[in-house]
Amino acid sequence: MAMFPPRISAKLNRIPAIHSLRIRTKLLLTLLPSTIIILVATGIATNWFSGQFLNEAIQRNVRLRTLALAHEVEIFLNECREDILELRQGPVTRQALNQFWHVHHSIHGWGYACVAYLTSDADKCVYLVWQGDKLTAIPPADIPLVRPDPRSRFDVSQTGQEGIAISPVVEATYPITSQEHLNTATVNRIIRFTTFIRGRNGNPDGLLVLAVSVYQLRDILTQFNSPHSPVYAFIRSQELRYSFLFGMDGWIWFQSEETTGRAQKLSSQLARAGFSGTFGKPGLPSAFRPFEEHSDYWRMVNDTRQGTAGLITMPNPDPSSDADSYYMGYAPVKFRTSTDKDPAVYAGVVFVDRSRLGMWAGYRQVDVIFVIALVSTIFLSLLVYVLSRLITRPIFDLAAAVDRAQKTGDLKEIDLPTRDYETSHLIGSINGLFATISQQVEELKMKDVQLIEAAQSESVRLEEEIRALKKNFLIQDIQEILGVSPIIESLKIDILKAASVDADVLILGDTGTGKQLAAEAIHRLSNRSTRPFISINCGALDENLLMDELFGHKKGAFTEARTERRGAFLAANGGILFLDEIGTASPKVQQSLLRALSMRKITPLGSDREYDVDVRVIAATNENLLELVEAGRFREDLYYRLKVINITTPPLIDHCEDIPVLANHFLKAAASRMGKKDISMTRGALHKLRTYDWPGNIRELQNCITGAVAMAESSLIHARDIKLDACPISFPTRSERPTAAVWLNPIDEEQHRAPDGVALNERQKKAVSIISNGEEISRSDYQKLVDPDLPRRTAVYDLQDMVKKGVLEMRGRGPATRYRLVRDTGPNDSAK
Repeated sequence: MAMFPPRISAKLNRIPAIHSLRIRTKLLLTLLPSTIIILVATGIATNWFSGQFLNEAIQRNVRLRTLALAHEVEIFLNECREDILELRQGPVTRQALNQFWHVHHSIHGWGYACVAYLTSDADKCVYLVWQGDKLTAIPPADIPLVRPDPRSRFDVSQTGQEGIAISPVVEATYPITSQEHLNTATVNRIIRFTTFIRGRNGNPDGLLVLAVSVYQLRDILTQFNSPHSPVYAFIRSQELRYSFLFGMDGWIWFQSEETTGRAQKLSSQLARAGFSGTFGKPGLPSAFRPFEEHSDYWRMVNDTRQGTAGLITMPNPDPSSDADSYYMGYAPVKFRTSTDKDPAVYAGVVFVDRSRLGMWAGYRQVDVIFVIALVSTIFLSLLVYVLSRLITRPIFDLAAAVDRAQKTGDLKEIDLPTRDYETSHLIGSINGLFATISQQVEELKMKDVQLIEAAQSESVRLEEEIRALKKNFLIQDIQEILGVSPIIESLKIDILKAASVDADVLILGDTGTGKQLAAEAIHRLSNRSTRPFISINCGALDENLLMDELFGHKKGAFTEARTERRGAFLAANGGILFLDEIGTASPKVQQSLLRALSMRKITPLGSDREYDVDVRVIAATNENLLELVEAGRFREDLYYRLKVINITTPPLIDHCEDIPVLANHFLKAAASRMGKKDISMTRGALHKLRTYDWPGNIRELQNCITGAVAMAESSLIHARDIKLDACPISFPTRSERPTAAVWLNPIDEEQHRAPDGVALNERQKKAVSIISNGEEISRSDYQKLVDPDLPRRTAVYDLQDMVKKGVLEMRGRGPATRYRLVRDTGPNDSAK
């Protein structure tokens, strides 16, 4: 708070602690508890709804399995009904019954407990009983000893003479007489199917009896509760599940077991869990009948009697279990006794599912909610941290800028990148305050300046010209490109578009139109701005030097390769490589560039390894590449490879309205560089600049103004000071970088031209024409004279070449090496 007055600082020190918290802390204290509460509330609601739907799914599954089990039992009983009806159609003899039993056994894999034909003629009665592993016939004399007697249990009034009677589960006793065991009895628990057989006269001639072991029905219950079930669609959890069969009198006959077969006795242990009642009845000791107080059970029995299937939720009798209830599905088992009657309810089947899937799903959901809350807390904390930095960074930057302005007293406009409306508004308010203060200061100085302005009444105010131009055009702020005309605005928009994507760019334009400045603007505004920007002038190097400059070489690749050179592609990796004067590249260079651009791989000289490069290439030329392609001097495939994005820098004659902006900028730059303050230009001088066609474009304009400032004898530049027919020689420079302009004297130029018969390139000729006799230059001086962007290796090559040709002589070694012109030892000197 040192930037505030003591009184304001004292007030800020008395701000409560909550107001001194950082935005990041406030966001965390506000968002984290709210987010956790919302997540927990959402988790509880989701858990409740998902539990309801999951329980509904479990109930539907129980209903489905119960109905499937009842249907399977009905199918089994109906098959027994069809067997006895089929048996009734043929002759009923001992041989026929025996054959029927064995055929059925071979087809279905199981046999009936007994097959019998009972008639009034004892000699014709047949009673076959399955005993152990064989079918045994009961002697006719012993048939009356069978208990219970099938004839006494058959009620014609219920089935009719054509119907089939079915018994409940009974305990049948058969007298078996053999040589090994006399007067023995076989006990089976069976269900009997009984029907009349008519004689030739159409009257009932006897009874046909089929008995099936109840173990067959129990195996059906057991199979449906095992992985071999027809409705086994997925792997089930290990909770207790079982089914049982009960009669219409409420007696539970037996339950399913873990395995099929007769190894386990009939049981109702699981079925009677949680009930109190009567255990065991004559003929079926495993049976169980709950007391009337168990209303849910008896409601289930009543629904079954009426042929209704359903489901009830029963309280869990096991206190050690996590589940407080379980589901019991029930369905009737119907049997058709006669074809002219509807199926009647014979028994009921119950499926019990004590699944804890809902409870386990709730536990899993709690775990998921905890993980989500933890991840959300971490993510939200990181998000708050990032957002707080993004929000507060512009404020801190602004505070630092204001602090610097307070310390230095320089109230210039604050120009900071803004990311939100609030910061932009705050910067605008502060800049308005600075402008007001500066204006008040300037008003105090105006009285002193008015005397000077009166003396320079013909002086043009370029700032007013610029402000008038800016009112008529939408200005895009790109610091490298000056101008407010529509064509320049279009150029700025193209630069912004090119900077927003990552593609190669081809810049076309006449000499001096700012092609390199456009490339530098693209680099600064692109996402590669923090990466290198390497500029190569293809026209300044011969083929071998350019290849070496672009792709580099390995140590020992050639005689002078004492060290390794990375090359421009590797140096610009991740950034931008600017290739100026691309139209002058040789076919070999063009071929290598095409491969580098196509594959994004390069191979330095002397290396057997390819290097991947991530370089965005911006090429520029002042030549018509299409004409070069048609003439065979430039590769067509390279042209279209470079021309992904095409930008054209316009000649100055196309946007003459920008001359006041450019002149103002160059005038201030030259005045500042030469130490001439308060220099201005007359309206006549500005008119002369506007009416000239500028074949050298902006560079020619810059050089003319620079020369005029250099030669001006007063603080006012007149039209006569603008030498359009004798402009200074200058070299490509950035607008914000100091430029050096050297005026040639025609006599000096004649004195310092190259010796006759010596072949020099354009750079060497330019240097020889500038260097005075007796003046020594270094390699860096040569680069400044010829081209500040000239590579160091090219400069050394040019200087050593002129030494070999006798144009220059070299003195010293290493960094102290100096070069100077060789004096002419012609006849005139000898005469002297």
